[in-house]
Amino acid sequence: MAENEAEKPPENAAPPPPASDPVRRWTFIVLILCALLLAWYLRADRVTPYSSQARVNALVVPIAPEVSGTLTEVFVGNNQVVRAGQELFQIDIERYRLAVDTAEANLEAARQAVGAARANVAAAEASVRSARASVTRARQDAERMRAIREQDPGAISERRLESAEATLASAEGQLAAAQANRDKALQDLGAEGERNSRILQAQSALDQAQLNLDRATVRAPEDGVVTGVRLDKGNFAAAGAPQMTFVSSSNVWLQADFTENNLGNIKPGDAVAIVFDAIPGKVIRGSVREIGYGVAVDTAPLGSLPTIQNDSNWLRDAQRYPVLIDFTLPGDAAGAPLKVGSQASVVVYTGRHWLTNPLAGLWMRAMALLTYAY
Repeated sequence: MAENEAEKPPENAAPPPPASDPVRRWTFIVLILCALLLAWYLRADRVTPYSSQARVNALVVPIAPEVSGTLTEVFVGNNQVVRAGQELFQIDIERYRLAVDTAEANLEAARQAVGAARANVAAAEASVRSARASVTRARQDAERMRAIREQDPGAISERRLESAEATLASAEGQLAAAQANRDKALQDLGAEGERNSRILQAQSALDQAQLNLDRATVRAPEDGVVTGVRLDKGNFAAAGAPQMTFVSSSNVWLQADFTENNLGNIKPGDAVAIVFDAIPGKVIRGSVREIGYGVAVDTAPLGSLPTIQNDSNWLRDAQRYPVLIDFTLPGDAAGAPLKVGSQASVVVYTGRHWLTNPLAGLWMRAMALLTYAY
C-alpha cells in the first residue's frame, strides 16, 4: 500500500503540455505559402507579365513575276538562304530583247522624223521670207504707179495700176499661205531636241521595253529565305501569279499574346526576357515595339442579325492582345534555327521592381533549362 501511495502523483502537480499537432502545423505552412504565391502572382501578373503564347513573325512576301513567259532558268532551291538582289529565276528574255531592239529603232526613227520636221520648218521659213520680199516689191511697184498716176494721169493707165494692185494682193495671199505652212510645220515639229513629244514617246516605249527585259529576271528583294519553290525549266509563269514565297530575315519580330489585365503597365521600350524553344538554355533580351490596338471579332454583315455566343461557364476566357517585341540574337546564338512560327515564352519588365524582377528572372532561367526537356 505504501508503494501505491508513492506512485500516485501529487494532486497539485502541473498538467503536461499538449502534444503538437503536425497536421495543423503543415496546414498552416501550406496556407501561408499559398497566400504568398497568390500575392506574388497578382503582383507579378501586372508588373512582370508572363506569356507562353509567343511566336516569331517576319515579313512574308509572295514572289510573283511582273511579266509573263516560259521559265528558262531556276537559280534557287526550296528553303534556300538568299541575299538581296540575288537571282531567283528567269523568264525567256528573247521576246523582251526583241521589244527593246524595236523600241530603239523606233526612237531612232522618231529622231529622224524630228530632223525632217525641222528641215520642213526651215523650208517654210524660207518660203515666208521669199513671199515677204515679193509683197514688198509688189507694194513698192503699186505705190510708185499710184503716185505717178496722181501726178500725170496719162503716164500710167488705169489697167496697169489695177494689174500692180492685183499683183500686190496675190503676193500678200502667197505670204499668208507661206506663214500658214510655216505654222503647220512648227506645230508638226513640236518642242525642240529631246523634249519633242515623238522622241519622248519613243524614249518612254524604250524605257518600258528595257524595264520588261530587266523584270524577266526575278531577284530577291532583300536578305531572307525562299520557300515553297515548285518550279522547273519550261514552266509558264503568268504575271502577278506567285511562284514562291520569300521570308525576310532583316525584319523579324516576336508577337506575344497577353491578357487584358497584363497590358496595364506595358509600354513601348520596356525590357523583355525571351526563352525560345529553338534555343534551349538561353535567355534572350528584347524590347517592346508596340502594343496591338485590337483583334478580329465576329462581325455580322450589314443588314443581318447579330450572332450571340451562349457561354454557360462561370468565368469567361480572357481576351488576349498582341504585343510586338524586337530582339537581336547574341553572337553565340546567331546561327540558331529560328523560323517563322517558332514558339517562345516572354516576361516583360515594366519597371524597376526589387522583388518581382529577380523572381521573374529566376523563373525565365528555369524555363530556359526546361526547354532542354521539351
